[in-house]
Amino acid sequence: MKILKYWVIVWLLLTSFIGNAAEVAWIGDSQLNLDEHMEFTVTDSDTLVGDEKWLSHDKKLSRSKEQYLHFRVSIQNRQSIEHSLWLVLPFPAIKHITVTDGLNTWVTGDALNFSTRPVESPDYIFPVHLKANQSTQLSGFMQGEILRYSFTLNTPEQVTALYRHNVMRDMAFFGAMSTLVIVSLIIFLATKYYSYLSFAVFTFAFGAWFFRVFGYGFELIWPNYPQINDISYGLLLYSVMVSSSWLTISLLKRQDKKVAFQNIVMAYTALLMISGLFSALFLDLNTTLVIPLYWFFPSVLLAFFITYKEFSAGSVKALWFIFAMLPFSISSAIVVAIALGLNIPVDPIGSLMLGLVSTCLLLTVMISTYLIKLLQSQRDLEQQQAYALEKLVNERTQALEASNQLLQELASKDPLTKLPNRRSLDLFVDDCIEHNAKTIGIALLDLDHFKRVNDTYGHDVGDIVLCQIAALLQPLNTADCIAGRFGGEEFAIIQRLPEKSVFAATLKALHLRVNQIVIPNYESIEVRACIGWVISEEDETISDCFRRADKRLYQAKDQGRNQLVP
Repeated sequence: MKILKYWVIVWLLLTSFIGNAAEVAWIGDSQLNLDEHMEFTVTDSDTLVGDEKWLSHDKKLSRSKEQYLHFRVSIQNRQSIEHSLWLVLPFPAIKHITVTDGLNTWVTGDALNFSTRPVESPDYIFPVHLKANQSTQLSGFMQGEILRYSFTLNTPEQVTALYRHNVMRDMAFFGAMSTLVIVSLIIFLATKYYSYLSFAVFTFAFGAWFFRVFGYGFELIWPNYPQINDISYGLLLYSVMVSSSWLTISLLKRQDKKVAFQNIVMAYTALLMISGLFSALFLDLNTTLVIPLYWFFPSVLLAFFITYKEFSAGSVKALWFIFAMLPFSISSAIVVAIALGLNIPVDPIGSLMLGLVSTCLLLTVMISTYLIKLLQSQRDLEQQQAYALEKLVNERTQALEASNQLLQELASKDPLTKLPNRRSLDLFVDDCIEHNAKTIGIALLDLDHFKRVNDTYGHDVGDIVLCQIAALLQPLNTADCIAGRFGGEEFAIIQRLPEKSVFAATLKALHLRVNQIVIPNYESIEVRACIGWVISEEDETISDCFRRADKRLYQAKDQGRNQLVP
């Protein structure tokens, strides 16, 4: 191994003088970007023969994963003092890399132990030496299935300060993500609410993926096992994608309802896992890591479409989800804009971290708010049931006369709205017939889209709406008029010997007051109703009169709802 290393050093020293590398001047700046000055060539081995064609940009070269990418650049020190500088490759992805400055040679890479790196850092840092008023050629080669790199020449002080800043930023990020994971797991264990578990898994996967991408895993956890680098990156990348699908479904799921297109999301996620496993077993690493990128963009569009469908169906959780995703979406857009060349004066990595943490915090608030409302609803229902049971027990201990009076009231009134029920309405009609009332006014009122209120906000809120309608109808009950609950969300108003103009004005005022109803704590609910009414004609039976009123009601619905049709 030592003999091979010596041969590499001798070869690099010899080949560093073959041809003239592009030259750039060092004038004492804290950082010098070398990407625009580097020259590249591709060979089938790590040896140069001298007739290679060097190009100024590696994008112009085609390279297979087995070939070697050679690079070189000449640094002219225009100062009369020597400089010890650091050649830095930030966030690299390189299996093997060899670098020389003519005096020293370094052999390292992601496929070698972390201890082979000249400077202990997630970045590749090579300490080079520039002699006074001389040119120094930096050269080397790299190899790997995927190559990601950028070259800068920095002072050690500048690199150290930047590294310290990045570590503080990264640790704050990982601390925030870890806190969210722990808190979510504790709440899940206490509540068994799976949205917290899905959120904890997603947050852990995303944080662990950043930990791997930034190189901390290789530096701190498996420095002597470089083969774990590729495995961990692939597993964490797929974990992020799968957990994001689970989180989306879990957050948008309403009680006892499936999310729109939930089966498609699950099938699409299963396809990702199957494709990744097949690629890992039978294809190559590059294909395995590229699959999630092609999977990601359609999945984002699918998530937006599902969220829109849930929002259109009246889901408040969908609105919360859109709001919570805004910080991460904005920060991702900033990163993409910077990658496309836009000059935005922000740290793209810090921006992405801040956006992700903000989104995670908002998602936590979203889950907690929904859980609190769910628990409050269950508690209120239990309190109502307990109160009703207590009241029933007290009533049954009363005297027989009071019990009979209560039974008579229950038989004649609707238990929820306290309005006269269907039986009372029938008795009132029978009384009108017995007293030979010449005319009867009949109006039927039906709430628009009442099922949507029950499905979206729950039956408790639906009951509140019904009681609000009852509060408007209750004053209409007199000796010659009865207003009661006909059934479900339908109500009836029956007037003995009505004056048509007065009856019409009363119904018009009622319809207006229905439209003005505001449900406390649910101001977004719009209460609307259709009313169909008639005045009985001579020789017309009550049944025919009711049929005509019902026909007017359906005519109001056909005209677009929220109509008053005589």
